[in-house]
Amino acid sequence: MAVAQLAPTTFWSEDSSLGDIFYKWIVQVADYDNPPLVHSISYGSIEDELETTTQKRFSDEAASLGASGVTIVVSSGDDGVANFGARSDKSECGFHPSYPATVPYVVAVGATKGPESGSAEVACQSDNGGIITTGGGFSTTFSRPSYQNTQVTKFLSNTTNLPPTSQFASTGRGYPDVSMAGYNYDVIIGGSKYQVSGTSASAPVFAGVLSLANNARFKKGKTAVGFVNPSLYSISASLYNDVTSGDNKCCAKSGLQPVCCTYGFYCTPGWDAVTGLGSVNVGKFVDALAAL
Repeated sequence: MAVAQLAPTTFWSEDSSLGDIFYKWIVQVADYDNPPLVHSISYGSIEDELETTTQKRFSDEAASLGASGVTIVVSSGDDGVANFGARSDKSECGFHPSYPATVPYVVAVGATKGPESGSAEVACQSDNGGIITTGGGFSTTFSRPSYQNTQVTKFLSNTTNLPPTSQFASTGRGYPDVSMAGYNYDVIIGGSKYQVSGTSASAPVFAGVLSLANNARFKKGKTAVGFVNPSLYSISASLYNDVTSGDNKCCAKSGLQPVCCTYGFYCTPGWDAVTGLGSVNVGKFVDALAAL
């Protein structure tokens, strides 16, 4: 709401006792004659703990919505490659992708830090003062989509400090797609100000940016961006702020010291499994999508 001011905004809630909240939600959205055009999800689950069939049904619905002009944005998670199960138990370290961020028809958004304090932009990581560690990696459910083949193949081929390929699904859908600032947002809760961090902040920020892009397109008589992922990977790299420092080995900080695992991914030039393509130069990015 702060990024795309005056855009009509709806809060959607699901009862978690009634089954898969993600699938239930997307079916309800699909049943609307005119659903909101941009959705932001700041919740996630662990991919390998869910039924593959349900995940693929969600993906099918997301593909259909994307074709009708709806964009779904999902936070990439706050616990690096291991996910929240390892936040207080190092024995749970490993590569546990975050669903539905891994769905090929959603935009997965990671988190960065630095610009809020006038410093260089780096990956948000708990062992470097970031409170959370941006999530990323490769899906074990979904194969790599063609729109990210070039960038992901380059990452896997040129990165010298990759984890052993036996540890992760290198042929899976890579995530996140992009990142935005995710550290120390001032929010008002119950009349008091707090500072919060996470991909739960960076994802709705990017959703707001896409709402601005839709508005710019409407002014030109064009349709909404809808399934925008192929465009994200095909527009000029100059529209992104490439993030080349950081890793996602550690979980979010829940005690004095965060749990840090042996393996994770590292930022590199271009796309990487930490911050994706990087953060966007909002003005130029909106103009570029409006021109498509």
